[in-house]
Amino acid sequence: MSGPVPPVRPGPFLLLTAAVTGLAAAGVLPRWPGVVHLVALPPLDLVTDLRLLMAAGSTYPQFLAGLAGALALRITVLAFLLGGPRGPALRYAARFYLAVLPGAFLGAALLLGAGALLFYGLFWAGFAVVLLVTALTAAVPWAAPPGLGRGFAAAARRGLRLGTVGAYLAALGLTGAAADLTRPAGPVLLVPVSALLTLTAVRALRADPGFRPARRLVAAVPAAGLTALAVIAATGPAGPPTAPPPREPRPGSLMLMSGVDSSSGSGAILEIDPHALGYRCGRTFYYSYAGPGGGQPRNEALCPVTTGAPYGPEDTLRPTGQLIAFQEAQLTGLPQPVVLATHSQGVWISWEAAADGRLPGVTELVLVGPFPDNPVPYPPQGGTGRSRLAADVARIAAGLPRPGGSSRFEPDSALGREWLADPGAIERTLARRLPPGVRALGVASVFDLPLMSGGPRLRGAADACPVPVIHPNLPYSGEFQEAVAAFLDARDLPGCPLWRSLVGPAFRPFAVPDLEPGRPGTA
Repeated sequence: MSGPVPPVRPGPFLLLTAAVTGLAAAGVLPRWPGVVHLVALPPLDLVTDLRLLMAAGSTYPQFLAGLAGALALRITVLAFLLGGPRGPALRYAARFYLAVLPGAFLGAALLLGAGALLFYGLFWAGFAVVLLVTALTAAVPWAAPPGLGRGFAAAARRGLRLGTVGAYLAALGLTGAAADLTRPAGPVLLVPVSALLTLTAVRALRADPGFRPARRLVAAVPAAGLTALAVIAATGPAGPPTAPPPREPRPGSLMLMSGVDSSSGSGAILEIDPHALGYRCGRTFYYSYAGPGGGQPRNEALCPVTTGAPYGPEDTLRPTGQLIAFQEAQLTGLPQPVVLATHSQGVWISWEAAADGRLPGVTELVLVGPFPDNPVPYPPQGGTGRSRLAADVARIAAGLPRPGGSSRFEPDSALGREWLADPGAIERTLARRLPPGVRALGVASVFDLPLMSGGPRLRGAADACPVPVIHPNLPYSGEFQEAVAAFLDARDLPGCPLWRSLVGPAFRPFAVPDLEPGRPGTA
């Protein structure tokens, strides 16, 4: 492909844009904000294909057939954009997509696992992989020398044209956020806008000799935002905050319920200083996943653990019915009214118990790190069904070490199959009404928001401002404790900076689509 650069031939790309728009409008494609990425700049288009195929595929042959079709389509469209479906253009486009496929597959698989396990760490790792692959390769096709190696070398000499690529990603990010905020019509209507951005970027990359100050400035805006989020995640609280002066004692008692993979006296929520909420150790109790008993090892708990049986991480994966029975037994006889604060998976268990009228004496529920739905349900081990790949990715990811001491959720445990593998299980439970006289407060992590396909709001609960700490560190946050104190005092909750509520819309387009009918972002 030496000689004069052939003109861009956008005809097939425009047909693809029309097809994506029509299929999304008809409900064949999910109307999730990531649909605008189906007409994005390579390799983002391939990453989006993989996310869709992984989430929808029932078998590996079905996935591989879909991938072969997606590659054929992408290679053909790229060849036209490079000047026409001639042999050199087709070979160059094919080599490019095959070269980026491993990185695109890894990024999509991590995003898939994040949706299946509701694990923030996998989402941000997947997003980082996708961003890295895009930054390293997005400028390569438009260098278009005879060989792919020369294309990479030409792009590298021009600084990977990061000014243009970064400005494009910033504009695409705004488009995706707008699509998320205007669902269900917005994602469909913004597909042509995304296509226009792609064609503009293609023309700029073909003509751009390298860095330009204006584009570099635009690209710096999202880079600064991502850096800030990374710094917040890395430097968040590593332990309990400095305790405020003790409050006047409240009537009743406080029970703290940790999340999955915790054990007696070990779990972030157990390190809450009850004095900051108006309780003394004599009125503070700790839930045991092994049921009633005469006490547990104290370990990191800030008060002696005088009730409940000793338990280990395996006990946190018992069937929900058994755990609810344990809740009911351990709450019976506590000084009333009772405030029950529960973390992560405990949110679903406690809401189900409350809706069944099985939380005696509980008048307030504090729900720490709640997830309102399970966007990627998966089939049983060895079985088939939608999201077949998600099942295997989730099982591999469940065995990986987790940063920040975060919890792990075994996909095939009794609890995992009840809540994560069952389509709509979480949403059905949280749609149930709480009994009269029971109030609830939800406190989400900013870093969990991209995994909430419909946003963080819990119907029937007050919603605190999302806290800028990672999921396992929520109970350590002084801001979290301030919100809980305001809720218990029946005061207005603290205000919320706009940027926190925008993290979800900005990054949700990179998540795996929720394919359950009737859910937000689905047809």
